[in-house]
Amino acid sequence: MKVLQVCAYAPPYEGNFIKSLKALGKKLAEDGYEMIYALPDSARDITWCRALAQETAVYFLPLSKARIRMKTYRMLRWIYRENPDIAIIHSHFELYDIPVTMTAPKHVMVFWHLHDAISNYADFKNRMICKIQYRYLHKSSILLSVSQKHMAYVLRLGFPAGQARYVPNGLDTDRILMVTSPYAARPYDFLIFGWDFERKGVDLGIRAMELLPGNVCMGVVGDANTPRRITELHHNAEGVEVLEPVADINGLYEKSKCFLHISRAEGLSYALLEAVYAGLPVICSDIEENRFAERFPTVHMVRNKNVEDIRDAMQLRLQADACSSEQIMQSRQLIEEEYSISRWVKDMLDCYGVKHD
Repeated sequence: MKVLQVCAYAPPYEGNFIKSLKALGKKLAEDGYEMIYALPDSARDITWCRALAQETAVYFLPLSKARIRMKTYRMLRWIYRENPDIAIIHSHFELYDIPVTMTAPKHVMVFWHLHDAISNYADFKNRMICKIQYRYLHKSSILLSVSQKHMAYVLRLGFPAGQARYVPNGLDTDRILMVTSPYAARPYDFLIFGWDFERKGVDLGIRAMELLPGNVCMGVVGDANTPRRITELHHNAEGVEVLEPVADINGLYEKSKCFLHISRAEGLSYALLEAVYAGLPVICSDIEENRFAERFPTVHMVRNKNVEDIRDAMQLRLQADACSSEQIMQSRQLIEEEYSISRWVKDMLDCYGVKHD
């Protein structure tokens, strides 16, 4: 039997998401299942995708207007004909949920995996798509959500509560190394991921930094638009350095004293788990999606969108040393027990109804 993972996912690096699916596929293989993939056309020439295609079957679907293009539906039906032994179809990141459900053979289990902060969509078009999808087009699909907040939103739209389950993300703990560089020698006082500028709160972090005395250095991991956004909003943002995304995030953590996770909206953030597991102190917004992080002794919660709160927390970090070994170990143990890939794989096998140890 086969499990088809349909993923609206095509970043330059495979990240924690693909590593999680590979770990799941390895465990499924022990029980006689084969895992195959359908990805957007835009992933075809990316290094990790080419490597994946050497390991298993990978098919490609349209990306632009995928929900309404007939080619999407024809390709999915062709995949099913090529693989009549598909028992489970698992759709990630919403884009292909409707086509998958409309074309799936009757005997196949269908999962919709909600990763994104859909309850924060502001534009009318996306809100209407969500309403139509989750109220009217779910059929017997099972919803898996990384966030209890966004799952509750989907239930309010009309999705059946009995078909929904909360499954938090799992971190590839083997990929994240403990930071060992001397604390005082690290060049970045603060590190923030900023390719989604407003949602990640980069503007809030820079405004808070501008209120701090002395010389402060912030590294912002962004994209080609990030320097322009910083210049437009903060003409005098001295001490801000834009960094390119990297395949191995450990190098950036080694250079940073504190991680800023002051997002306005999230699913369940891999970046937050990574920074905590690396042993960095974290300043974290108190949005509902981040509330689970209150349990980590290395995390300092601040009020969402409150620049003064963020500034005060940054000031405290500038005056403090690294987190204690005891605090770091407590945080790492909690991640290993509740937010690791091994835990996630067990949760997914439970959802699929596959027995495991």
